Amino acid sequence: MSAIRMAEKTYRTYSSPILLELKEREHQLEPTDRQALQNILVERRLVDIGSPTGVERRGK
Repeated sequence: MSAIRMAEKTYRTYSSPILLELKEREHQLEPTDRQALQNILVERRLVDIGSPTGVERRGK
């Protein structure tokens, strides 16, 4: 299992508030952990990534 997949598995056990706290401190994470965190945040729809047409996926 890749390092990113292992980190994703761990992050999936975390609550949303903890993930959002990690997002604020992501500059302190290793690149693989940062990518895994971003993947989980997108998966849980905790971040707005927009769409190809430029419309946000979530309302503000």
